[in-house]
Amino acid sequence: MKKWLQTISLILAAMLGCCSFASCNIIGDTGDPDKDLDPIEKGDWEALGYTKLTIDGGGQDLGYNTTASMIYDKYTNPHPYNTLERLVEDWNKANAAKFGYYFTVASSSINNDRETMLPMLNAGTAPELIFYLPVTIAEDQNKGWFYNLADVMETPNKYSKEGEAGSVRWRDMYSDDVYASLFAPNGQVFNVGMELDPIGIIYNKTLLQQAGIEEAPDTYKEFMEAQDRLHAYAQENNRADADRDDTYLCPFFSFYPWYDSYIETSLFSDIIDELDVVKQDHYVKSEEFVRGFMTKKQDGSRIYAPDSDRMYEVYRLIYQTCKYYPTSWTSYNAIEQFAAGNLAMCEASGANMRKILDTVDGKFEVGVFSFPVVETQPADQPKSEYYTTYNVNNYFVRRGLRGDSTSWAITNSAMNKDAAAGNDNCVNACIDMLMYLTSAEINDQMVNDLGFAVPLSGNGAYEFFTPLIEDYKSDLSNEKALAWAAVTAGSSMNKDYYDAWYLFRRSIVSTYVTGDGDIANMRNMLKTLEEAFVTNAQILYDANGWANSDWPPYVE
Repeated sequence: MKKWLQTISLILAAMLGCCSFASCNIIGDTGDPDKDLDPIEKGDWEALGYTKLTIDGGGQDLGYNTTASMIYDKYTNPHPYNTLERLVEDWNKANAAKFGYYFTVASSSINNDRETMLPMLNAGTAPELIFYLPVTIAEDQNKGWFYNLADVMETPNKYSKEGEAGSVRWRDMYSDDVYASLFAPNGQVFNVGMELDPIGIIYNKTLLQQAGIEEAPDTYKEFMEAQDRLHAYAQENNRADADRDDTYLCPFFSFYPWYDSYIETSLFSDIIDELDVVKQDHYVKSEEFVRGFMTKKQDGSRIYAPDSDRMYEVYRLIYQTCKYYPTSWTSYNAIEQFAAGNLAMCEASGANMRKILDTVDGKFEVGVFSFPVVETQPADQPKSEYYTTYNVNNYFVRRGLRGDSTSWAITNSAMNKDAAAGNDNCVNACIDMLMYLTSAEINDQMVNDLGFAVPLSGNGAYEFFTPLIEDYKSDLSNEKALAWAAVTAGSSMNKDYYDAWYLFRRSIVSTYVTGDGDIANMRNMLKTLEEAFVTNAQILYDANGWANSDWPPYVE
């Protein structure tokens, strides 16, 4: 449809000869010339004898590639973007002569598609700077595909102004636990984070108020009670048929199980000091999970086990959040249903929040709140299934933004160019570009102009994200705060276990939403998760040359 409209527009413009796309609107009144973007004037770098390098430009939720059209249209092109391309050209003008290389931004990202990316990495033909999800780093770390940035991250970012984060050590642009999450199991660092991803729960303020809920939930108990109240409201208004997406008032839905990780870290936070003994950086890595499984306490129990009572409690809380899911949840269109007023609350990242707001288009009031805090059952309060019996008070799990979202790596394409040239100019150009793009002033422009994430500085320009930014900054100041996924084996092991972890969660939800199982059966289901963990723990143990004798023993 979009292509057809563009074709008709071109025909009409040619026939009428009236104006350029930048100064008139062909498709109704959806345009705004003030939001159109000017083309970028590029130097003829090839003619000057410089060699081209490519930036993949991809991202976790949205890429930083230039949009196909620079002409704003409310419905077909609401967010024209070419900021990264403009910033890269500025770098070229200042640095191409110094390094002998210039950069271009790919027209579209490989987007971490393994089928496309792996042959290119094997052949050394991948973009020099590539979007890379570190969930597969355990199996990729020793293949020579990516440049190790661990040493250079300890040096100043030359583009950071005095007093700014990064001006002493580049790594200081990230909190310690976020930086810890970038390490591969072999201790190397291949990824540079490009943004902070807003993550929380977007909600229909109008609908919640109609259901008698005046304040956004702050705790897990309040969150679940809000779901119960919304379901009661649905019953009162004949909107409780979960088989009818067009009428069902769904209290809550999730695009992706980020909150699951938050809950898991919350429930394991009181034993993080028992697990985090190799790196001791308040982020449990794959080696520490494997050590936790292979090392036993004096009573014979494991420090960490996927089928433990504690993990059962994690999934009990996770399952409760999904108890009002629609029957067709695997094909449920959350954006469409939210815009139709049928979905009250939705877990989402920044990109999906923006899509939802674009689709709602002001039809009702929309707000956002951070992940609800899990609480230990207070001794002076009535027993409730919405509390946990585990101690979650030793640490606080950080909310609002996640700092390990989009990250870029330097590939072997750059290293091979240096090997052929007999110098390190290409890798150094790539490092320089990454420093440039992560420096506060430049990164603020790159991220804020796209509008789906928050810059590394935390100075987000998109007002809707403000509550999440405020919570993040407040939580960050808490010395006992942990990263939201600090104790999540699914994201810290390897790709095979990540897949098993993700599919297990979907299996749990499917089983109970369709009424084919009961919560008690989850203990048996957890054994399948443990089987996957055992297999992949052994793979990691053998591949990395870990040894029981090198690990600290468990101390009572």
